[in-house]
Amino acid sequence: MDRLALEQLEQWFASSDRKPLIIWGSRQVGKTYLLQKLFMPLHKGSVYIDLAKDDEARAFFSTTSDPDKYLRYIEARYGKKITSSTPLIFDEMQKCLSVLTSLKYFQQDHPEIPVIATGSMVRLAITEMPTEERKDFLFPLGKVDSLDLYPITFDEYLLNTNPVILERIEDAYRSHRPLEKYEHEMAMDLLHEYLSVGGMPEAVDVFLRERSYVDVRKVLESIYDNFLADMSQYNISAETILKTRRVYQSIFSQINKENKNYKISLTEKGRSNRDYLNAYTWLELARVVVRSRNKVGKVTLPLTEDSSLFRLYLADMGMFTYQSGVPFSDFLVKDKRSGLAGVFYENYVAMELTARGIELFYWTGKSGHEFEFIVRNGNKVIPLDVKKGTGKLNSLQDFRNSNPQSVAVKVSSNNYGYDEGTMMLTIPHYEMFMLARDIAGGVDLESSLKGRWSS
Repeated sequence: MDRLALEQLEQWFASSDRKPLIIWGSRQVGKTYLLQKLFMPLHKGSVYIDLAKDDEARAFFSTTSDPDKYLRYIEARYGKKITSSTPLIFDEMQKCLSVLTSLKYFQQDHPEIPVIATGSMVRLAITEMPTEERKDFLFPLGKVDSLDLYPITFDEYLLNTNPVILERIEDAYRSHRPLEKYEHEMAMDLLHEYLSVGGMPEAVDVFLRERSYVDVRKVLESIYDNFLADMSQYNISAETILKTRRVYQSIFSQINKENKNYKISLTEKGRSNRDYLNAYTWLELARVVVRSRNKVGKVTLPLTEDSSLFRLYLADMGMFTYQSGVPFSDFLVKDKRSGLAGVFYENYVAMELTARGIELFYWTGKSGHEFEFIVRNGNKVIPLDVKKGTGKLNSLQDFRNSNPQSVAVKVSSNNYGYDEGTMMLTIPHYEMFMLARDIAGGVDLESSLKGRWSS
């Protein structure tokens, strides 16, 4: 199974000024797979150390952060000389935080050695350290490179399921034209397939091999339960564990109500969001939820939250669908799709943006007007509306009454189109990854669309 992150990993390895690399990501998001199955076969001399399983190595590394001692130990144990062409990989770094500190000294003393470390709960492990240990702990600020790994995005899903459709979607978007009708319908079918399976590599792998939604559901259930188990492993009190689980298990029900703002009082009466601050922070640090912050009325740059209001999304579509309890058939049977809640598409868009490093904000105006997302594009703010069907964009005038005119985007089941008069770009759900790429890459959408007509 291909991952787009492999290209980033190879670019890092080939860089003349690389630093030790940390691959960040939630549990079971595919960090080990990326290294063992994709990267290491290209670099046969790699040394891989699993700090979760290798008790001897973990015990040794926990006594020091001196890279020279690390190298002597590794060379003696593995009988392999570590050089500039030998990737040295520390997996599950959260199990031995002295390895994290060592990255600073690898950068200072042995910058030629390609060191990679992964961690799914590193920041949580640091916060749970005893106070005295945490005061003495050194995080290698400025001494490491980073690669963020997220669940498989929709373009990655197409790369592994139907690369021809992927190529045609990319070409159509770049050419500012709609797909042919049959291609549009095929792409929408694949999009709904993705909404049900999600992007956790194990779930995608099972589906590609077995084409069984029963097997996919078993995998999603296992991953979901493992996330719950992690809360017991890292939280320091039974009360915090209970609060964290309440938040995690209520994401779908909270975002699926008419007022999508997260209100813990609906889950536990008499409580406020402030009472649950640690739970929200834990879930964000674990990268299993993503928070979107509220902007009101006139939007100024840089984007910062305007109020204490926020919304929460699950960091994987498969987890979101599993938590919803909606049958997979509702995504696969066209006649049933009209009954799907709009929040499935909203959560999907949230994760396509997040996977490109775009921080989430939503906008509220007068009389209930809102945009599910707003994103910065150069010196302008682009409002982005997400519809499950075709739908009208009713909030645009209210937004433009208090903000400079910019391109507005509607993500819906409609095919691609652009109205120059209203500066309204319509993209189908399946092209969201292209828009996210452009925004993350600094493309000026207004300039790229100027003078273009799409039927």
